[in-house]
Amino acid sequence: MLGKGFVEKYYRLSREKDSFLCVGLDPATASMRERFIVPKPLVEEFGVSKGIKKFCIDIIEAVSPFAPVIKPNAQFLAYPLSFRDLCEIVDKIHEGDCLALLDAKLSDIRSSNQAALYWINEIGFDAVTFNPFQGYKDGTDVIYEWADRFDKGVFALCRMSNPGTHDYQSMVVNQEPLYIRLARDAFEKGANGFVVGCTATHELEEVRRIIGEERLILSPGMGPQGGDPAVAIKSGANKNGEGLIISSSRTIDYAYEMLGWSWERFAEAAAIQADAERRKLNEYKIKAFR
Repeated sequence: MLGKGFVEKYYRLSREKDSFLCVGLDPATASMRERFIVPKPLVEEFGVSKGIKKFCIDIIEAVSPFAPVIKPNAQFLAYPLSFRDLCEIVDKIHEGDCLALLDAKLSDIRSSNQAALYWINEIGFDAVTFNPFQGYKDGTDVIYEWADRFDKGVFALCRMSNPGTHDYQSMVVNQEPLYIRLARDAFEKGANGFVVGCTATHELEEVRRIIGEERLILSPGMGPQGGDPAVAIKSGANKNGEGLIISSSRTIDYAYEMLGWSWERFAEAAAIQADAERRKLNEYKIKAFR
């Protein structure tokens, strides 16, 4: 397994914080959608870029005590924010004693992936998600090399959380589902992380069987996407009830909307929701492994 130091650090932080919650940062503005948005007054006062950055910084500071991993989403952050902004966000994540996982879903040829990884490393991220569909040679090979050289986390997409994932990832290839082939190949090449949606409990169990006890599964899709974390924990965790990282984004980022609170209390609401999610997940874990 590559990036063993990343995995060891995750387990240490998870045990210290009594949490296997990952908080995703998906900062959308009112121009993008009607609900689950960065508060309009924040954008009006600071502008789009600074407003988004302040929202993320305040959320990070609020939820850090309750999560070992924070996952900025590149699709929401890479375009409106600068290199310096992203560095500040990662620094804030590390100040909270959390790991910074960039949800970039890298999916290009070697030279392009290499360029992305250079900047991801310069910014200070501890881990990245990647798409294995481009194949290994002159494709994902550089991602595994990065994990080995810098002791980083690399999470291979195997089975997404959206309904359309069945279009391809569940197709039978050489007498087995494609997501199984992806998981096995990534395991053999040394990946230390795998992405399997919280909505896919059967698939979680199958992937865990392939990757063994130590490696990590990142499981998005809890909350608005309808994933059942109780079943996911039982299916995707290892024999000690560890190794499964449940990701939650909108439910925590925009808790102020869901609680009906004023926008000024968005960070406070996020902290309360993150702690509630952490406690709830631990209760599910106790029931599943008693």
